[in-house]
Amino acid sequence: MNNDDKKNLPSQTEVPAQHTEKMLLERLQQSSSPDEYFRWLLFVVGYYRGMDRLNAAKALLQRFVGTAENIQHKVHCFLALGQIATDEKQLETAIKHFGSALELQPETSKVRYVLHNNLGYCLNALTRYPEGERHCRKALEIDWSRASAYRNMGVSFMGQSNLLGAAWALAEAVRAEPADERARVILKKLLMENPGMATRCAWAVDALDTNAALLAVSDSTM
Repeated sequence: MNNDDKKNLPSQTEVPAQHTEKMLLERLQQSSSPDEYFRWLLFVVGYYRGMDRLNAAKALLQRFVGTAENIQHKVHCFLALGQIATDEKQLETAIKHFGSALELQPETSKVRYVLHNNLGYCLNALTRYPEGERHCRKALEIDWSRASAYRNMGVSFMGQSNLLGAAWALAEAVRAEPADERARVILKKLLMENPGMATRCAWAVDALDTNAALLAVSDSTM
């Protein structure tokens, strides 16, 4: 093998990637039922997202949405399209996709929670805080035990200058998921920027202390 031949060899990372894509596409085309096809479609979309080939992922999802007969499959495709748009900071597009998924009436509460919560996040990011709050509330009506909607609702309250409500929602987020630092960081900043709140909202300070204690116990058992 001469030097020119060596230059034309694919890189070590290129070969496995090509092989993986080929295998996934073959499985997709060989699917024997709509449900099996949809499962492999999601695998291919996940692969493209992992490889940062977002245009390919979007094209596959959009083609499927245009032809699929299963409504719930379409719901998941719109959810994935919304997530990709969120990653790309195309928030108006993300809101459109999440809204399209909700209009199809998702059957599972988990998907409904995620859609409302994601809408709350996107609307907050666009400073449309009252709308964001409404969707966060709907998410919490579906599942009040998860931290993310509390955290996003705390941001909605902060955007509307409802600092007491923000402290409550963020404290609930901290309690719901002690290992997630995002709500804790926001709550700590809120209390530091408004010193009087630490006295009025002792329960928020307690939430921070409880979170630290739980993390310490977790670290000691590892």
